[in-house]
Amino acid sequence: MLKLILKGIVIGIANIIPGVSGGTLAVILGVYDKLTEAIGNFLVVPMKKKMEYLKFLSQIGIGVAAGIVLFAKVIEFAVTNYPKITAGVFTLLIIPSIPYIVKGEDKKNKKNLFFLCLGGILALFFIYADLVYGDKSGTAQITTAITGGYLLKLLICGSVAAGAMIIPGISGSMLLLMLGEYYNVLGFINRLFTGIIHIGTYGSLRVILENLALIQLGAFGIGIVIGLVGISKLINLLLAKYRSSTLFFITGIIVVSIFQIWINACK
Repeated sequence: MLKLILKGIVIGIANIIPGVSGGTLAVILGVYDKLTEAIGNFLVVPMKKKMEYLKFLSQIGIGVAAGIVLFAKVIEFAVTNYPKITAGVFTLLIIPSIPYIVKGEDKKNKKNLFFLCLGGILALFFIYADLVYGDKSGTAQITTAITGGYLLKLLICGSVAAGAMIIPGISGSMLLLMLGEYYNVLGFINRLFTGIIHIGTYGSLRVILENLALIQLGAFGIGIVIGLVGISKLINLLLAKYRSSTLFFITGIIVVSIFQIWINACK
């Protein structure tokens, strides 16, 4: 249990660093297959299997939540003040682990090599999109808005980012930057953590909801659930039917995504 929680913490930390993929770390830590299987199939399996999945997901989920909440300020500080060192740490985590992703698979098969290149091309597309459309201000723009339109946007952003988090090599945080919500979401998480400590000073329920950003985080969280379930189901099917090609495709994304980490670090 402790092992899974610690792995969840690492995945959670990765998910809040622009350019770093939580999916990549899940592959490296050996929980990716089970994670996509549990999320994607949870609603359709018998109760006994549901309980097994629930136990696994709760342990990973506790770790991910702890990693995000406890390290949001630390990561924000590290990325802002020591971007190259932070990029170097994650690069050193990723590179030695790449051969293990396709361990036992046919590395000379032309079909596998094709999907390896295809994954790399997809990652290059996201790098290009980030360079052209990404947030270039480098400054936090925190909002306190609670409107129907903004909450809908947060729900959509949560779905898109969560889908990206499941795909190794594609950073959900990077997509949030492109959608203009990265600093807001990070700000909501920091307000929640700080607000819980000072909750006694607030008063009315509405003031508590506003100060803890519970409404915004709730909308974003619903979007995350939608994105996680949909993309996990798809990837689980691909791993079951086309495992070798899917693993090489994922490896291609991961290899090229290392450049994204360093591009963000050198901005």
